[in-house]
Amino acid sequence: MDLAAVAEHLRALDIDVLTEDLEPYGHDETMNLHADAGIVVRPRSTPEIQEILRVASRESIPVTPRGGGTGKAGACIPTEGGIVLSVERMNRIKEIDANNRYAVVEPGVILHTLHEECEKQNLFYPIDMSSGGSCLMAGNVACDAGGERAVKYGTTRAQVTGCEAVLADGTVIRTGGKLAKDVAGYSLHHLLTGSEGTLGVLTEITLRLAPLPPYRRTLLAAFDSLDLAAEAALRVEATGYRPSAIELIERAAVQLAQEMIGAKIPHADSAALLLVEIEAFREDDADAQIEGVAEALLEAGAEDVVLAKREEVWGVRHSVAEAIKSLPAYSAVDSVVPRRRMPELVRAAHTIAEANGIEVVCFGHAGDGNIHIDFIRRDANDPNWDTGIQKAVRAVLEKCISLGGSITAEHGVGLLRRDDMPLQFDEGTLDAMRALKRAWDPQGILNPGKVFPSP
Repeated sequence: MDLAAVAEHLRALDIDVLTEDLEPYGHDETMNLHADAGIVVRPRSTPEIQEILRVASRESIPVTPRGGGTGKAGACIPTEGGIVLSVERMNRIKEIDANNRYAVVEPGVILHTLHEECEKQNLFYPIDMSSGGSCLMAGNVACDAGGERAVKYGTTRAQVTGCEAVLADGTVIRTGGKLAKDVAGYSLHHLLTGSEGTLGVLTEITLRLAPLPPYRRTLLAAFDSLDLAAEAALRVEATGYRPSAIELIERAAVQLAQEMIGAKIPHADSAALLLVEIEAFREDDADAQIEGVAEALLEAGAEDVVLAKREEVWGVRHSVAEAIKSLPAYSAVDSVVPRRRMPELVRAAHTIAEANGIEVVCFGHAGDGNIHIDFIRRDANDPNWDTGIQKAVRAVLEKCISLGGSITAEHGVGLLRRDDMPLQFDEGTLDAMRALKRAWDPQGILNPGKVFPSP
């Protein structure tokens, strides 16, 4: 059965199938990565996904699961054509259990929609990121998204307590649930979290919620040394405070934002800025915490610490990413190292960039060592970019590993980093991962070409 016949078969079952205008389904937000889908299916239910995968398995057709297309590693690009399975129409919040503090959602729910519905019941889903207005829960779980609050709450994996999924042959599995403790059997929902659609298609996700903290305070601290800023991030937590965010923006990133989008940023000439946020359930506690954090930052060598409006401070942080997106080209490395090694990584990134005649800016989550190293191209005709960018990216990844880090912290492996996996994992470990893949997807039809290095 060819794809045209598959499309007709699925339409006869009232499954939504697209065969034209498929370009939006051929890419995510990774620059210069695109592939053509054969057909796009947009199921509304678990039985529809079962039928799609049964047909695909029978006919050996590749299937690329897709969330909101906001990823930055090419995980949802249909490199082998076939079927793109978009979960965008499975967008119901099935339950918000306020008593037990859990949410049960379909995979197509938008992250900020979940936030809004939880807040109506004074509840809080802690994962957040700049793409929250468009990213879908399926992608968050599939890539184990982290974001700005991971320093306090962990990544998405820490929030997932259960799921329903459809395997490559159409089998439905259920694992976990609304339980604080559950040690029966293998934790398959945690295996699916971060698997990037290579093991199964998520159809329902159970998530842990928290009480909504009504008070937040946000500080912006300026430092004349990157080392001092990194040390200050550690000092804050050592005092016993638990900030919900500790973000680092180095001078090059701040100045790029000012230049490209006209953002007026305080202390733009400082070597580094730290954005620190705390949450509390009482106003006096919020005030006491933020005073203690400010004191710790000053003791750690901050030139200045100011209490700022939350939207303005986060505007500074997000303006960096917007400025980078406005350039002719960029290549992002989602690096992570032990927090005390952050200054070494950032300095190495600048040395590597200079050696290759290109420019770099660094910013990100200082609280958990996840620094985004973005090589940027201002001039579309700059010859150094074509000759130097691959060498620069590889050198940064090698530096991450030498410092005890990883090739990716929250964006996932996808297509972009698959051939870098041997930097981090020996062949025995990669073979163990491949064995899991073969057991769950013997024909290799689910999201082929992702995660594992090319043969």
